[in-house]
Amino acid sequence: MLPAALIGGTLLTASGCTAVNYTQLPQARTPGELLITQEALQEPYESMGVLQLTRKGPILFGFADVVGTDLETAVAELGPQIRARGADGLVNVRVEQTQYTTFRKIIAILHFFAPLPSEVTINGELVKRLPASTPVPAEVPAEVPAAEPKKAAEPKGAK
Repeated sequence: MLPAALIGGTLLTASGCTAVNYTQLPQARTPGELLITQEALQEPYESMGVLQLTRKGPILFGFADVVGTDLETAVAELGPQIRARGADGLVNVRVEQTQYTTFRKIIAILHFFAPLPSEVTINGELVKRLPASTPVPAEVPAEVPAAEPKKAAEPKGAK
């Protein structure tokens, strides 16, 4: 009876952990500053394409991230990537990151010869913000030819 309760308690404890990672994103307050947001941009902008940044590497001993697959390192690397492409912001950002429970990290300490694989991927749309007075280019709809008026049907036998 005791071994079953011990196994059940261990499984319950191991499955109940949650990891939450966060980092501060640059929020442009003045023109020329870098903007990174998970939302759509509500001001005039020019789309410059898509950016995807991926960092992969091992986590040694369950806690030592030697390559920098954490959010802070990835976000810090975004700035130069955005500027190198001639943009000043990244919008509609989506982040995927490998997460391990504390229990799994403790097991990794015990199995130090088998590092945990880790990865962080950030996707978003590169944008160049336009001055507020600049009109946003809109798609011009193709012209539809005017319809010719229909003629009234002539009654049969009338000529």
